[in-house]
Amino acid sequence: MLKSLLSCLVLLLTILTGPTRAAEPRETTPLDTWEFTEDTSPTATTPTPPAQASWRTVSIPHVFRQAGLPDNAAGWYRQTFAATTADHERRFFLLLEGAASVTDVFVNGRHIGQHKSAYTAATFDLTPAVHFDASNLLLVRASNRDDETKGILARSTLYYVNGGMFRAAQLVKTGAVHIFPDLGSSGVYLTPANVTATRADLGVRTVVRNPLATPASVLVHHSVTAPDGSICARFETTGTIPAGETVTIAATTFLLTPKLWDLGQPNVYSVRTELIVNGKPSDVVTESVGFRSLALRDDKLFLNGREVQLRGVNKHAQTEYAWNAVSDDDQRAEWRSIHDLGVNFVRLAHYPHSHLEYALADAQGVAIWAENGFAGQSWKSGPDEDKIVTPDGERLTREMVRQNWNHPSILFWSCGNETIGTTASRYAEVIREEDSTGNRLITHAVAKDQPQNCDFLAHNTYEGWYGGKIATFSTNPKNAFVSETGAGDWLTHHTPYGTFKWSVNKFEPEEYAELFAEYRLQTVCRDAVAGHPMFTWWTFHEFYDRKFKQNRNTKGLLTLAGQPKDLFYLFQSFLNPDTPVVHLNGSTHFYRQFAPDNGIKAYANVPSLELILNGVSQGHLANGTYSTPPEPAKAKDGALTTTPGLRVDNVFFWKTPLAPGRNVIEVTDGHGHSDRMIVYQAASPGTPAPAAADALVQDLRSSNPANPALYIDRPVEAQSPVYTDVDGSSDNTFDRLPPVLAGATWIATRRLSDPALKTDLSFRLNSSAKGATVFVMASTGDYPVITLKSHANAIAAHAAAFTEKLTTAGFKPVATATPVIWRDHDLNRTFATLWSRPLAPGEILSLPGETLDYVLLLQPSPHQ
Repeated sequence: MLKSLLSCLVLLLTILTGPTRAAEPRETTPLDTWEFTEDTSPTATTPTPPAQASWRTVSIPHVFRQAGLPDNAAGWYRQTFAATTADHERRFFLLLEGAASVTDVFVNGRHIGQHKSAYTAATFDLTPAVHFDASNLLLVRASNRDDETKGILARSTLYYVNGGMFRAAQLVKTGAVHIFPDLGSSGVYLTPANVTATRADLGVRTVVRNPLATPASVLVHHSVTAPDGSICARFETTGTIPAGETVTIAATTFLLTPKLWDLGQPNVYSVRTELIVNGKPSDVVTESVGFRSLALRDDKLFLNGREVQLRGVNKHAQTEYAWNAVSDDDQRAEWRSIHDLGVNFVRLAHYPHSHLEYALADAQGVAIWAENGFAGQSWKSGPDEDKIVTPDGERLTREMVRQNWNHPSILFWSCGNETIGTTASRYAEVIREEDSTGNRLITHAVAKDQPQNCDFLAHNTYEGWYGGKIATFSTNPKNAFVSETGAGDWLTHHTPYGTFKWSVNKFEPEEYAELFAEYRLQTVCRDAVAGHPMFTWWTFHEFYDRKFKQNRNTKGLLTLAGQPKDLFYLFQSFLNPDTPVVHLNGSTHFYRQFAPDNGIKAYANVPSLELILNGVSQGHLANGTYSTPPEPAKAKDGALTTTPGLRVDNVFFWKTPLAPGRNVIEVTDGHGHSDRMIVYQAASPGTPAPAAADALVQDLRSSNPANPALYIDRPVEAQSPVYTDVDGSSDNTFDRLPPVLAGATWIATRRLSDPALKTDLSFRLNSSAKGATVFVMASTGDYPVITLKSHANAIAAHAAAFTEKLTTAGFKPVATATPVIWRDHDLNRTFATLWSRPLAPGEILSLPGETLDYVLLLQPSPHQ
């Protein structure tokens, strides 16, 4: 009876979990937690593990900045791993997907090897130094020191290279005879050929290494899984690997009626490659592949025989909070936004990105431009080892190709960006030496020099930004293949609608960037689609750069914090037509001091929109009735001329005047898609309108006539502006808000850290209110470690003085689960304190001023 019950239990478990499968011959263990210490050894010395050091625990991905070290420092990472007697016949590898920029690996004090690269992966065979039945000490030295990074594509004027282990690390165990990680690749290369809708060939090259003292007879078995999960092919081949040798074993098969990988149709197959030695599994690798064809004919792109136009964005791998140490979750979140945006093409600039990013593109059906890291040398003066061809530059270019060989999304290999033509020409040759299959095209993003040996050249063009006129975009032949174009915009910079006013890196208003983008999108998505096979906006996401305020590049559709700008929705309205888009522009421009009829703008891809202002319908507008304003220009003789505006779809514009004070603006398509915002209109320039009789704040007064105060009766928003000026004199913004401030309103002023704008504030709480809690957020003079900014003594002194004033006024510190952070005028994330006090109905609060960034916020009592 018991035996019968046990048999039934085994059968039930088999049904629930599937048949038992032997343990995989390859074991991969993520190495997420390490100890870290700075390398304080002098430069130009042989790397030697530190005998004594102060270690701290860090999580990977990690950059030196997170430990308070500069980008061009060096550091040590350490941890231990175990090897048992059963592991004696196995190989141990360390995979570092990205460690900038010179990496030395040690096991139990023995130097294993060195890899030089800022962005490509590296694999180290640890086996010769492994102690079995013992704990093994693993140390990794990562150096981004200037004297160690020459000639390895680890320096650019266009972006920051953060030192550290900024991508995933893994410990890999295989059998003795194994699939060799050739130049950091998986060791398995999948090559589709002769692809049509009825048949496709598939070639597989497997790099096998035999470290044994005797030859090894191997069988390499491949199984192909279709996108629907079914096994669609099995094939194998055999070979003999001489002792101590590495051999490539080739095999081929074919598939009938393959499901083609295409834009928006991510038909991804997987190939499981098993290495069998003496009848036993010794290693296994699973890789993805897609079947497609690609051709360039008469300056037109053809994918699977069909002409395509690529519409996309450039993308760096960076976040505001972690710099280059981008987590997998953050990468997935960004690619969800890319999917929502509707692009079919992403240029992963300017260096090899993580394996995950390429895999996400595979899975979303998004075409990819992959680049080798040779970027920006055209703009650098003086001697620079990266300007010439170097052995490391060639190797890194080969690593880019081999490590990313199997991604169907990669349509283009790039030999560089805005760089030296002759050097890029050689790197193009290297790419072709690696990949002559015709499955990808070789290209380069040109600003000045034009390299040879490419299949085509794309151009970085910025008419209307770095010079020229917006309207010349449509007539410039270089704009057939656009690798970059874009305009900066910062959410605290504004100019009246229809004004052609901007200053690169100084004054970058949203309204001008909108004109710049509207003209381009109408041209490439409506008026001249076929004449523009490739259009790539710079950039998807802001990134740290030495441009705007020496802090960031502001051309992103998303802020550095990941907040969509208004332009995001313009692009979405054109590129994602199946998703209804209705978006009001200028929500962050919460206090309007231009003419009341300056305008209300919305982006939408619906047939028509109704505008409702303060509860009153202002009628309907049809899509397609908007035109950009005439663009002024100055002729050589000094005469002013204008270029007629362009009719643009998906833009709605009303000249309906705003009322002085608070305005509730709504737009709707009448079919459930709408947007709403609250903005304030000045009674006259520099003069706020009086508060409404039912407003929470009454009798608001500022002692400084140059700094009027305004109560903003709308919820404060994360990532939004703090102050009222829009001319570039007060660029402070909130960051993530403490939960206690959710729904709070606030009192807006001009920038209070400007000594000329110091002011005392007072107000009375509305007598009909139920009471409220008043909060004050104020800067401290300290910054997060990752910013590398030192304690600001002057700011701290003002903060101390303000603390006394707050205490006297009855405020007490508020404890928060995480530090309170916002951004200063230079866009640096800076720590703040949060204070609060209750205020009774009718009670007056007076707060003496201080030359310090701070803001007052109000949270009504419950049931207000």
